[in-house]
Amino acid sequence: MDKALLTDWLRLVHTPGLGPATLSHLVRRMGGFAAVLTSAPAKVAAQVNGRAALRETLERFRHDTPLEPHAQEVERLHAMGGRMLVIGEADYPPLLAAIHDPPPVLFTLGNVALLASEGMVTVTGTRRASRAALTFAQRLGGDLARHDVVTVSGLSSGIDAAAHRGALEADGPTVAVLVTGLDVAYPSASRELQQKIARAGCLVSESPLGSLPVPWLFPARARILSGLSRGVVIVEAAERSGSLIAARMALEQGREVFAVPGLTNDPKTRGTHDLLRQGARLTEGVEDVLAELNWPLRPPLAPLQAPCAVAEPAPLAGAEATAVLERISAGPMHEDELARCCQLTVISLSRILLQLELSGLVERLPGGRYARVTGTGSGGS
Repeated sequence: MDKALLTDWLRLVHTPGLGPATLSHLVRRMGGFAAVLTSAPAKVAAQVNGRAALRETLERFRHDTPLEPHAQEVERLHAMGGRMLVIGEADYPPLLAAIHDPPPVLFTLGNVALLASEGMVTVTGTRRASRAALTFAQRLGGDLARHDVVTVSGLSSGIDAAAHRGALEADGPTVAVLVTGLDVAYPSASRELQQKIARAGCLVSESPLGSLPVPWLFPARARILSGLSRGVVIVEAAERSGSLIAARMALEQGREVFAVPGLTNDPKTRGTHDLLRQGARLTEGVEDVLAELNWPLRPPLAPLQAPCAVAEPAPLAGAEATAVLERISAGPMHEDELARCCQLTVISLSRILLQLELSGLVERLPGGRYARVTGTGSGGS
């Protein structure tokens, strides 16, 4: 796409007084973003109410909005291998384009072809998740990937990160919708996961490069999470959890809402239980998601236990799991260091670590490190 046009579109997008809904309306009415840029301000303003104010805004954009910062942003994005997707163009995600207020521009890094898929499901929830909920989200992300469903989430710590990891460990794609610029790691502990997603999936943001997180961006990000997807699964959420915004947006956009049950006396599950009372689909596994969306199920699948259930310890996977456990027993280790020391592939190690987590022998720490759970023996279960 022509860099000069992209630069002008960025200038217009960042002009005060123009919101996503207005720009989307103009693009649809005028047949593309290029027509909005090149037509006379009076002709563009005639497409909406408040014509005088819009005409003044367009004239101010053409005469007063600086060119250089936006031209530099386009160059920086291309230099890092990223792309801009503009509303109204063929490569813009079709499901997202159909919502009321789609982002006028998306900054992307990775496989943008994933965004055209109609087989996408958002999995999200609380940052301070229980171990059972994290295990559920990770397994659900993997099971969705094994059914060729693209897992979408927000890269936040907790449920989001677990869902992304599950998809990657199943050799499946995943899409992370960032609240920051593509070049900013937030939270900082997710830097490595963000890099993996850029290689094996796709990063998406409507925020310019270098943008830091500010409160109002989180609900704006939620409409993208739901807008990209056919359904939104809330795994664990407190009564006022920010992840519930994605569920509300999903309802407004005509998407399906799923909620995973948890312990009735746990404050972290009150939000999901409220969703269930309001008619969200009770979700105990990938089968519930696929059935509601009329997508085929590919048997066999290992049973997936909901967070409120008590998992039976799985048998350890022989000498490799024992070697990993012995390494961790000496002190917390990063998963990359474990892979080198134990001479395992990342995928093999991820499966062993998940098995050890399910058995209650190890726990994941911030920053991709794993530690032995205190009070457990050094042998198998």
